[in-house]
Amino acid sequence: MTSTETLAQVSTACADGQIGTAPEEDYDPYKHRIVDKPTSTIGTFIHVMKGAMGVGILSMPYAIRNGGLIIGVIGTFLLGLLYSHCVHLLVGTAYKICKRDRVPMLTYAQTVDRAFALGPVRTRPLGKILKTFTDYYLMITFGPMIYMVFIGTTLHDVINSRTDLDWDVRIYILLAAIPAIGITQVREIKYLVPFSAIATTLIIINVIISLYYIFREPLSIDNRDLFPTFSSLTKFLGAAYFAFDATSLIFPVANQMKSPQHYLGCPGIVNINNICLAFLYSFLGLMGYLRYGDAIQGSITLNFPTEENLALIIQVLSAVAILFSIGIFFYVPQEIIWRKLHRRVQPQWHTIVQSLIRFFYLAAIVGIACGIPDIGTFVGIIGAIFNPILALWFPIIVDTVYRWPSEFGWMKWRLVKNFLMGVFGLYLLITGAISSVEDIIDLYK
Repeated sequence: MTSTETLAQVSTACADGQIGTAPEEDYDPYKHRIVDKPTSTIGTFIHVMKGAMGVGILSMPYAIRNGGLIIGVIGTFLLGLLYSHCVHLLVGTAYKICKRDRVPMLTYAQTVDRAFALGPVRTRPLGKILKTFTDYYLMITFGPMIYMVFIGTTLHDVINSRTDLDWDVRIYILLAAIPAIGITQVREIKYLVPFSAIATTLIIINVIISLYYIFREPLSIDNRDLFPTFSSLTKFLGAAYFAFDATSLIFPVANQMKSPQHYLGCPGIVNINNICLAFLYSFLGLMGYLRYGDAIQGSITLNFPTEENLALIIQVLSAVAILFSIGIFFYVPQEIIWRKLHRRVQPQWHTIVQSLIRFFYLAAIVGIACGIPDIGTFVGIIGAIFNPILALWFPIIVDTVYRWPSEFGWMKWRLVKNFLMGVFGLYLLITGAISSVEDIIDLYK
């Protein structure tokens, strides 16, 4: 039995209410989880690392500039801990629900649905609504749309500047779509590990080249801000928190693990990954800010001398890294779509239908990218609104609803903690939306 079939049975059981009620101690979801082609612990770690670490790491010096030397560095570690905690809330609640319902695994949307179904009576109708919202939001791949535009724009800038070509950016997007066809046809998350490993390696090479430029001249602490202003703190928090965000991959990679107990655990993949990222983000961000000060650009690569080939290599490697990253982010919506459709397709047609769905889905993404090359600016406001909801609010809400009304510990400290985290999430949502609207206004000035 494949994991898709298992999830389909779980979804049917949840919908029909056919769920066991035996004591939780009698059932271990991990021992009953059947995955056709499971991913190793190392492979899962690579996916989790790649899911969070993109070329956005090169923007960390600018983020640290907005956060100041002290708050920027300390805040990066605290935000990494906060994101890890949210993942623990979400996956931990899913595990408890699996034990209670005696099912091997749940998706993100199913976890939301069941948490509300087992929570207070008045909130139960919200479960189905939020489940549908989660599934459909994850099915709309904003990331690959932006990726295709990024790849096309980068190749356009590099090749046109060094040759006599004057090709439109849309031509480069179409050229990038050719290898993307092959990458997005990989259906098993296990076989996407090499792609994630290559992408992560290329990004690390970019970081090493960036450190070469940073340390080529002496660093200085003169005129470097130690603390942020209120407005700059807002920019830092938004950029730094979502540098850790890979919420869409949480359940797909966890549910496909050979040893799922290693995902959380102690120290666990999630904790190790975010600690490593916090060190890497804060180090590059700190060094970059010390080197360039207030002159630091949104991406540190913009501070490098464009006449040098090494600086152009960074841009090319960034584009290639993003190209190899498409597969893992393409997996999430395809897994959801196929879970909803596979029962309507005869088994002998499964392979062909899946290939066609993936091809036309990619064609739609490329078509949108070619039609609106500035789509990143518009998608930014969608991400600013919905990412805090999925990455911060939903884990808090799921944990709170499931624990209601009496499992919050001494003096209901967990409820107070969740409330404060929710307020922080609201702050990120409002400020992120305002910043994205300002970017759209600036685009048309």
